[in-house]
Amino acid sequence: MHTPQVPTEESIYSRTGDFAVFNQLGVKLAFSDDTTDEEYYAWLDEMHVRIGDLVPGAEIAEKSYARTEPRLNTGIYYDTEDHRLLRAGAVLRTTCNIKTHAFCAFKLSEDENSVRRDHRYVFEGEDKADIQRAPSSPEAVAAVKRLLARTDIEHPGVHMREKFGVTGDDLTPAIGLEQYRHPFFVWLDKRDALRCSMDRVTVYDLRLPEEQRVRKTYSEIELPVYPHLEDEVAHDPRLIQLIEKLTASLGQRFGIRSIVESKYQRAADVLGIPRG
Repeated sequence: MHTPQVPTEESIYSRTGDFAVFNQLGVKLAFSDDTTDEEYYAWLDEMHVRIGDLVPGAEIAEKSYARTEPRLNTGIYYDTEDHRLLRAGAVLRTTCNIKTHAFCAFKLSEDENSVRRDHRYVFEGEDKADIQRAPSSPEAVAAVKRLLARTDIEHPGVHMREKFGVTGDDLTPAIGLEQYRHPFFVWLDKRDALRCSMDRVTVYDLRLPEEQRVRKTYSEIELPVYPHLEDEVAHDPRLIQLIEKLTASLGQRFGIRSIVESKYQRAADVLGIPRG
């Protein structure tokens, strides 16, 4: 595993209007579908007690509903007919929750410092509602295409085109993903440091007729920094210690390994879609 390194030339998170750039620093681990939620939460309960001894000033916090009502997020991955983004390790997707949000993101592959550069545009109004109601519907796809065609604002499509020469006209929905997120947070001296999650994921190939789509599953744990991280916390050496200690503890308890593959790449693998 690479040792994570905090970006030195720009902030973890910056936003202008509806567009944001998130330098997503962190570690992902391939969790087992066979490991139960109860076993995972037994580990997390232990970490509630131990984390302050492992990293001074650290605390773990959870939302009141996190264990009993995990939130369902739906992702739609777009790609060219020959899966050019998949082969490059990149992602263009929408992500939504029926109650809270809908956004479009273009993400690059993980770099040598365990950072994935994430460009996001947050939908509002009718486009948001269309994506939330039916994320792969013609109305939702049209909303994404309109965004990617715009030239008057900065958005994920600008960066996708600059990096790969791909435009919205080249893309169609490729894979659908539904994930139940089991989040927890880690604080340093009562300030946000990490926003972690154990995710149970179901994926399906949107390019097959609906009656032929087989739903496959996988699980993983993400240990990334909190998006709106204060600069002082970002450069606190305890931040990397937190990621390393949690990664080591999960490895010792469950025998799992860190991975660099995106959710899109893992989805393609379990669905048998070649990624070059």
